[in-house]
Amino acid sequence: MSTTTLKKKNSFSIGQYSYILICLVLFAAYWIINGRMSLKLFTNIFMYHSAIIGVLGLGMGMIIITGDIDLSVGAILSCIASFACVIFNLLVLANVPSGLVITITVLFCIVGGTLLGFVNGAMIGKLKLPAFIVTLATQLIYRSVSKYACNIIDNSVTGGTGSGNVYKLLNGPARDGMYAFGNRDLFGALPYIGLLFLVIAVILIYISTSTKYGKRLYAIGSNAKAAHMAGVNVEWNRTSVFTITGLLCGIGAIMWLGQQSGVDPSTAGVSNEMYAIAAVVLGGIAMSGGKGRMLGIVFGTFSYTLIDKIINAMNVSSLVNDSIKGAILLVAIVIQVLGPQLRKKHGE
Repeated sequence: MSTTTLKKKNSFSIGQYSYILICLVLFAAYWIINGRMSLKLFTNIFMYHSAIIGVLGLGMGMIIITGDIDLSVGAILSCIASFACVIFNLLVLANVPSGLVITITVLFCIVGGTLLGFVNGAMIGKLKLPAFIVTLATQLIYRSVSKYACNIIDNSVTGGTGSGNVYKLLNGPARDGMYAFGNRDLFGALPYIGLLFLVIAVILIYISTSTKYGKRLYAIGSNAKAAHMAGVNVEWNRTSVFTITGLLCGIGAIMWLGQQSGVDPSTAGVSNEMYAIAAVVLGGIAMSGGKGRMLGIVFGTFSYTLIDKIINAMNVSSLVNDSIKGAILLVAIVIQVLGPQLRKKHGE
């Protein structure tokens, strides 16, 4: 191998970290358009408003790295948050101590989300059903079940008023504790849910870059057949990555309840799977699988949040809001697909 080839392989390329540059440009644009910036506004953008989509995006990123996709993440969040409200309210009505109420509710969200993710993973990994169809079907099932349950469960348990299909946490110390987690800051500047998002991101970045499990996910996304021939248990790894994503959806449900103190299963988490995919794409993860960095999803989430803030700051009609986001996502996909081809052509 020539010295020139070695230099090319080892040289730094700004394209590898373009997601950081995109985020910085969007941040500068928002600062200019908004006309002001403060520490509180800064942390709200990057930690409070990005937290739930960021957590879902990290799970989506792991799945996309393996070459699959999950359209049910928003529905899992909504379903788990809905039934978590029921569990929470039953415990409150039974006069269970507030600390125990919160603990059991959190455990329910984590275990419940993990189980729903496992259902997806088992059908995709073990039964080898197409991920797109499976998760589209479970998206409809999970959301429908939570909406129907709201109509047949007594209002005293759902916490609703009877005028709408909503679940609400009953007032009391336990609800106050959940609300404090979702809406308050550490040292008056660092939102708790944002810190949780960053901790999860650090863990998953480490797993993807420094463990055999992470390397297997990339191998599956690059070439599942070759990975299988190399001894990788493709079925188990595919099952596990959907299960982990379900767990992250459960954590997202905890964040949602902390922020909102309730959930409307008809609207909660709607389009969150699309927002998560947008964060993944803006973060440089290849939709074809096997390429990209989990770190990019963190910046991709921030970028998506900034795009939303810029659109709102410009007073653009809400009727075209999603059109602009969709156009930006299309541009990102085009750049992702054509960029390597242009670089290869330029190199030749």
